[in-house]
Amino acid sequence: MLAGCKTESGKPPPAGELAPVGAVVQAPVVPARGKAIEPSATRPVDFVASPQVEVYGNYHTAGIVVGLPEGMAADAVVQMRAWLNVDGLWKAVQDPVQVGRFPWYASSLFWLKPASTYQVKVEVIGRGDQTLATWYGEGTTREEPVLHEGTRSLYVSLSGDDSHPGTIAQPFRTVAHAFATVRPGESIVIRGGTYYEGDLVMSGKARPTEPIVIQAYPGERVILNGANPDALDPAAWTREADGTLSYPCAADYVTACVEDLTTGRMIRLFAVRTREEFTTRRLANCNPDISLSGAFDQNGIEGATYLDGARVHVALPAGLTKYRLLLGAHNRGIELDRWRHVQISGIEFSHYGMGLPNTGIMLRHASDILIENCRFAYDDCQIYLKGESDRVTIQNCEFIDAILDWPFGYMKICGAGAPFEGGAVNVDANYSGRGLVFRRNHISGIFDGVHLTPWLHDEARTQETDFYENTVEGCIDDFMELDGFARNVRVFDNYMNRSLSGISLAQALDGPTYLIYNVLANCGMVTAATREGNYGYPFKTNGGPDVEAGTGRVYFYHNTAYTEDPESRAMLVKVAKWRNLTFRNNIWCGQKLGAEFWRPDISPMDFDFDNLYVANTNAPLVLQQYHTEYHSLASVQRQFGWLQHGLSADPRLSAPGAGNYSLSADSPCIDAGTPVSGINDGRTAGAAPDLGAYEAR
Repeated sequence: MLAGCKTESGKPPPAGELAPVGAVVQAPVVPARGKAIEPSATRPVDFVASPQVEVYGNYHTAGIVVGLPEGMAADAVVQMRAWLNVDGLWKAVQDPVQVGRFPWYASSLFWLKPASTYQVKVEVIGRGDQTLATWYGEGTTREEPVLHEGTRSLYVSLSGDDSHPGTIAQPFRTVAHAFATVRPGESIVIRGGTYYEGDLVMSGKARPTEPIVIQAYPGERVILNGANPDALDPAAWTREADGTLSYPCAADYVTACVEDLTTGRMIRLFAVRTREEFTTRRLANCNPDISLSGAFDQNGIEGATYLDGARVHVALPAGLTKYRLLLGAHNRGIELDRWRHVQISGIEFSHYGMGLPNTGIMLRHASDILIENCRFAYDDCQIYLKGESDRVTIQNCEFIDAILDWPFGYMKICGAGAPFEGGAVNVDANYSGRGLVFRRNHISGIFDGVHLTPWLHDEARTQETDFYENTVEGCIDDFMELDGFARNVRVFDNYMNRSLSGISLAQALDGPTYLIYNVLANCGMVTAATREGNYGYPFKTNGGPDVEAGTGRVYFYHNTAYTEDPESRAMLVKVAKWRNLTFRNNIWCGQKLGAEFWRPDISPMDFDFDNLYVANTNAPLVLQQYHTEYHSLASVQRQFGWLQHGLSADPRLSAPGAGNYSLSADSPCIDAGTPVSGINDGRTAGAAPDLGAYEAR
């Protein structure tokens, strides 16, 4: 039972008839988390915490942030080394590296336990391997969140009345009234049904010891729907002479969907830019140098909308009697502006799409927020974070849309894709929050999976963002975007399948960024990519702000990248400005060629102990630098010094066609890796670490 759901007698209320939203069941292919490191009961005798070292804890990770004292210049520091106290002994972890050009350094700890205290040691090394300073730090990971047991529950029901006291026997009628009534320490419990409400805000402020909980009644499905209920009536629409429909709407932007009344399938209507496009059912080319035009049905568009300033015009795949038409009427579902300690559980948010940016939940300077077991459907962006929003946890949620067949090139170049690029969670350009945790969620059928980094303004020394144990299945463009300031951003133990490109680092400024134990499958295999002749690659390094600066430190450890795209590259680096890329123990599999570099000047990379494989055995092309080809691993080793301990061999994955990217018993990737401090220490089963996201057992 959800905490806070009590009757006046203190007994649980009876279960409803509708199925709950519930926790999302993840696919079994998500890599398993490493063995948890127990906090040490023994503190080293020389341990004295230093103000130079901050240890910022999430649930299973922590950031080490080291600030230089006044008088110590960054150019005097050659290296920093870090250790974690394990059983009273110092165990080496990832070395802190400089964050951009700032006078502080950062690293990360993995596989920690929640609600546990850890100690670290940092050595500052100068020229001639001289130790300039030794500092110590201590920090505690966060406790696993639990829904607060409210002092009072306010009930909402479609059969209620806002003049009622809000008890289970006499509930309110609207969620808006409950929001205006609730006080710190109380819960809002919503009975099953669809509530056509939005732009919900609360009065007052929650307190740390008295969170406000917003939750579904146990066993009942609760939907907050941003569609216009009046527009659900077919009689409300005007039938135009050309067979289209129109409805009064003065907005600059509005989303629309139709639900097939026979099958229940939801169809997104594509918003076109001009009346001519709407009338002719053809996209108009916005760039004469690129072919972007074509009939709707050739571009995956089943229906469309056009706004003329007074009305919204709608072209449907068939007659209106076949569909239920949902027209966006609210900009967002819930907005938490400068709120702290709010928990949202078991709610479905759908069809929020009036104006930009539209979203299911907007968090603005909102901290200590829990969003769990929720469902977000057919919103352009599902959760939006702005400003100083700290310690936001999003877990066990589902994010879905129905736009996978839409035209990628037109959306990207003509601007039609801009509202969708935020994905399931969109970190605003101006964001200075820390401690965002996005875990155990399921994302499908959207444009970009998530956007996790700010790119205009960030006052936080590090973001301490974690994205782990998620499943992403089906994105028109990227599985995720780390475009902007990426300071202690950690992406690990995720399964991602079907996109154009994988992880966008265009570009991941400042660093460090960790990409470890992820599966990046079938880049280039989404319809929008194959129809337009785009080929797939697992990470993107083109364009981005401040391109001359190059990326910050990015670490690729134990990833498996494999695709069935016949034109695919195992690895593609477009711009040679990308520096500080470190690769260890990864599997990179392309069908047409291995690594490709578009520029004659090569990107400096630390690249070893990986398997760089091209499936085209008739004419294997392991690496192409501009127009120069290298057809063997030996030639790559001689020319670039890369992969001196690497492979270029069939990894013999168990069943990639069935979504199983573990290693077969005869895989050459078993025991072919190298130890990486703080990363694979507790995940090695054989004589040496295996390559890829799965360790053979």
